[in-house]
Amino acid sequence: LMMDSDEITPTKTTPTLIFLCVMAVMGGFPIGYFTTIISGAMLIIQSQFLLDDHWLQIIVSTTVAAAAIFALLGGWFNQRIGRKKVILVSCLFYIIGCIVTSVATNKEAIVAGRFLHGIAIGLSSCTVPPYLAECVPTNIRGRLLIMFPVLIALGQWAACIFAASLSYLQDKNCSWRIMFGIGGIPVLIKLFGFPFMPESPRWLVSKGYIDEAFKVLKSIYGKTDKGIAMAQMNINSMTEVDHAEASHTRKRECMLFKLLRNRASRKALIRLTASIVRMGGIKNESTAMWMSAVISGANFFGTVLGVYLIERLGRRSLVFFSMLGVIVGLLLMGIGFQLISIHAMPGKFVEANPPMVDLCSEFGCDECSYDSKCGFCYDSSANNSQLTGACVSIYKNDSGIVSSEYALYGRCSPKNGYNNMGNGNSSNLQFEYGFCSTRYSPIPIVAMTIFMCFFSIGLGGVPWAVNAEIYPNWARSAGNSLGTFSNWIFNLLTALTFLTLSKKITRQGVFFMYAGWLTLVLCSCNIQRKLFTSSVALFETNKTVGNVNQVQSNQNGLLKVLHLLKSSTMRCSSTLILLSTVAVLSGFPLGYFTAIVSGAMLIIREQFHLNDQWQQLTVSTTVASAAVFSLVGGWLNHKFGRRKIILNACLFYIIGAIVTSVANGKEVLIFGRLIHGIAIGLSSCTIPVYLAECVPTNLRGRMLILFPVLITFGQWIACIFAASFSYMQDKNSSWRIMYSVGGVPVLFQLMSFPFMPESPRWLISKGRKEEAFRVLKSIYGKNDQGIAMAQVNVESITETSRTTDPNPENKGNIPFLLLNDDYEFVRKRFTLLKMLKKRTARKALIVGCALQMFQQLSAVNVVMYYSASIIRMGGVRNETTAMWMSAVTSAANFLGTVLGAYLIERLGRRLLVFLSLTGVIFGLLLMGIGFHLISIHAMPGKFVEANRPANDHCIPFNCDDCSYDPNCGFCYNSAAYHPQLTGTCVSISKNGSEILSTEYALYGRCSKKVNMQNFKSSYNAPNVQFDYGFCTTPYSWIPILAMTSFLCFFSIGLGGIPWTVNAEIYPNWARSCGNSMATFVNWMFNLITAQTFLTLTKQITREGVFFMYSGFTVFGTIVLYLLMPETKGVPLDNIETILEGPWIYKSMSIENKGFFNVVPENQPFVQTTPALTVPKMDNCQN
Repeated sequence: LMMDSDEITPTKTTPTLIFLCVMAVMGGFPIGYFTTIISGAMLIIQSQFLLDDHWLQIIVSTTVAAAAIFALLGGWFNQRIGRKKVILVSCLFYIIGCIVTSVATNKEAIVAGRFLHGIAIGLSSCTVPPYLAECVPTNIRGRLLIMFPVLIALGQWAACIFAASLSYLQDKNCSWRIMFGIGGIPVLIKLFGFPFMPESPRWLVSKGYIDEAFKVLKSIYGKTDKGIAMAQMNINSMTEVDHAEASHTRKRECMLFKLLRNRASRKALIRLTASIVRMGGIKNESTAMWMSAVISGANFFGTVLGVYLIERLGRRSLVFFSMLGVIVGLLLMGIGFQLISIHAMPGKFVEANPPMVDLCSEFGCDECSYDSKCGFCYDSSANNSQLTGACVSIYKNDSGIVSSEYALYGRCSPKNGYNNMGNGNSSNLQFEYGFCSTRYSPIPIVAMTIFMCFFSIGLGGVPWAVNAEIYPNWARSAGNSLGTFSNWIFNLLTALTFLTLSKKITRQGVFFMYAGWLTLVLCSCNIQRKLFTSSVALFETNKTVGNVNQVQSNQNGLLKVLHLLKSSTMRCSSTLILLSTVAVLSGFPLGYFTAIVSGAMLIIREQFHLNDQWQQLTVSTTVASAAVFSLVGGWLNHKFGRRKIILNACLFYIIGAIVTSVANGKEVLIFGRLIHGIAIGLSSCTIPVYLAECVPTNLRGRMLILFPVLITFGQWIACIFAASFSYMQDKNSSWRIMYSVGGVPVLFQLMSFPFMPESPRWLISKGRKEEAFRVLKSIYGKNDQGIAMAQVNVESITETSRTTDPNPENKGNIPFLLLNDDYEFVRKRFTLLKMLKKRTARKALIVGCALQMFQQLSAVNVVMYYSASIIRMGGVRNETTAMWMSAVTSAANFLGTVLGAYLIERLGRRLLVFLSLTGVIFGLLLMGIGFHLISIHAMPGKFVEANRPANDHCIPFNCDDCSYDPNCGFCYNSAAYHPQLTGTCVSISKNGSEILSTEYALYGRCSKKVNMQNFKSSYNAPNVQFDYGFCTTPYSWIPILAMTSFLCFFSIGLGGIPWTVNAEIYPNWARSCGNSMATFVNWMFNLITAQTFLTLTKQITREGVFFMYSGFTVFGTIVLYLLMPETKGVPLDNIETILEGPWIYKSMSIENKGFFNVVPENQPFVQTTPALTVPKMDNCQN
């Protein structure tokens, strides 16, 4: 018998268990927040720093790149310094990243801050799931592991809400800074609780700290007799595994590593939600941010639902359910953008005084929205406004680009008194830049909400849960680290390619592509509550019963005692509540700092004049940093324990919030984002592991899914804050507030940190058996039942560590506590090689990395990072409106994550993931269709503006092409009888190469009136509209609908389950390394997607990018269907057994494998200790 099961469970939930779960799961919030806040912030940053698509992708993907790198390194860090220290380091990087991004004065500083955030994200994403998996009892492991993605979804939702709220600030320079700074608050909160956070008992055992591991387990299970017994059993189980592993390595590898010793001593939809909303036709940045916040909220609530469902439906069922919804959301988003493209105004209007050459003038509204140098001007009040549209170059003078709010010439130019605020003589003129306004603009927003809801239910959390539990003990750190690395790698891939693909294959094409990938995966397939140790048996074939019986037979009297005592209900201890709360809180800053860039970017890009590369760099720095430190986080977790890593992550969150809030340039902002990436990387690879190792089995799934729930909540809050602060007049202050606010929850986490215990499994892995017992006793309670449970868990963990070595002949050859320095050196540095050699660990690593990889290839972070921008691309005119719509889609993400948290222990990891994948594919396809319709129906640029310069390259573009060029906006008369004939793509208002405003054209109708002193003046002609970066079409709503659908389905499963699984699937000795590698993969693909999104939107069009991602998701569905096992309820120490089976997964009855047959049938039972009642722990009772 290993960790708790349905048959043998703690007497109550101890304060230690609660505290470590809360502290670990909290690491998901900053992951979600900092990966999503860029979505709303991007709308502001882009204007402030005049970012082109390349800079936008750099800003988005820097975080992902850092997250991928540090997720890969996180496994080594987890193994080297333990889970706790890696979590601490990630917190520090979060804080530093907040500081750097908040004070950034240029796009380079923003990228630096985003990189720091990426370090934090990478470390935390590869550390938290293993930490949870190693600390949490088996019966609650799934729920607690899924809480990590729940907190991620919460952070994403919060990021969207903050971005939308702060978008109202008049000082745009301040609003986006606040967006980034706020994300560090939860990290500061987590830091305060860090001193009280225990280390993972399994890590302690692996390091020979048996006493410490026993103390931790005892604090987790409680200090009663039963809690002590459970702690002792876990210690024995862990120690046995480590004994077996020791002999193998000592005999075969010590000499080789002696020779090498000296050398070896030297790891697109959330960040783009607001942007996608803008692509859908939402012109107002604040509106786009609010809609992004709504979408992020759907992501959060979907993740929460996943927490509920994970232990009911199982991991596998939940994933496939989520996958179906994601496919629907992607398809709907593609349809929405396709309709917007079809019905976009043509550029038929000829502006007065056009230049000799204006390439924009040939475009309709849809084509105009793709060209960053063009905007679409039209008269919205004309009888036939379709005939009033003209794609013209955005306003510029001899020095360069001046403003994307004005046309270079014609009706929407400042010379003609154009005012995009809707007052003055040109109140009916509209100038749209980067989007096209159509009646279909809501479709992408709704689709994005659906996507987020379904994604968060399964795909959002189940991959984390599975990666936290699927690996054998010795491979958990490495496997989870590689899995997280895969996640961030594909996250990076989607972030880097989204904008580029949207231009190459259209917006709708991109979402159809994503839907296609996901459909391929889906077409290519339930784990009841079982002991954590028994999860191994799910991969066993012929050796299943023997292995389990062997482990059980070694438990002696403790097993027999616990067999008698299983009638009463256990209460959740204060330790369990505390550790769970503090751990889960890490998800908030993770979600907030990854999402706040979505809204803040709309302000930052204008303030710092960021081009596409700088925007992508700002977004990607955090991801890249998170990738790096999620990779390093595995080693840090193993070396220093989970608790210290969580503390460091909190500190990095706070530092990052400070740096970003005071950034005076893009370089400082990037540095702050880099610090946030460090915190995100550390927390994302530590929190799930910490929760999985501390939380009882029957609560593990829900607690693990709470981490992505908090991530999505953080993303939602980020979108809300971004939208709220977008109303500030001082734009320079608004984005700074966005970043700084994210650090507030981290402060609360820091205050709780002193009471957060170390993971008992880490303690046992370090030989600190007594400490692990104390932690387990505090988790299960200090009464008789809690002590018994703690004793059982200590013995179980110790026994498992002794019996799951790759070479059974070496078992028991050397005492665990008598290892020499050479062997310790080998154990600490070559876990990954050991994982690759052992079949079960290698299989766990592949599954964990695949979950994280396909989570990112579903384009979820493209949607989150660029949500406000996507909404603007969809035709939403107002930036604030785009931010609010981004908040709405983020709300869908959050709600879906909440639903996933509910479903994870009911449907299981597997079903929830596939349910989520289905919805993600639909959402991506719908988004691609939506952008394609927008492209088809975009206005042509047929109108000839007055005084049109001959060399304006924007003139040939229609509105759709015009929206891709950052130097162009589309001017048209929306009030004309035929507005399709009034459109012209013109250059935006510039002074040479310097952009003055994206709200006016350089000349013509949508240019700014010369006699107006106020910059927010009227257009030169009445009734014109100036679209910058979007095209207004009747289909603009489709991408928004698709985005909402996407986030709903994603958050249900894909949002949290990858974190849950990665925290569970690895063996104790490999949990830090495995989770770190998986987290690294997560952040690397996160980085790739963030870095390439804007570039791909131009290369293959917006629709093409989403079609591409849908194809990736289809392929991922097939792969996961074939490989992903169900880990619902399987004890942490038994998960390795299920990996012994064939590569193609086949469901099996775990009960029939003997996991719960404590006393063999027809065998007399001899009571050797007083009878204790060890109850089930289905529901924690305070």
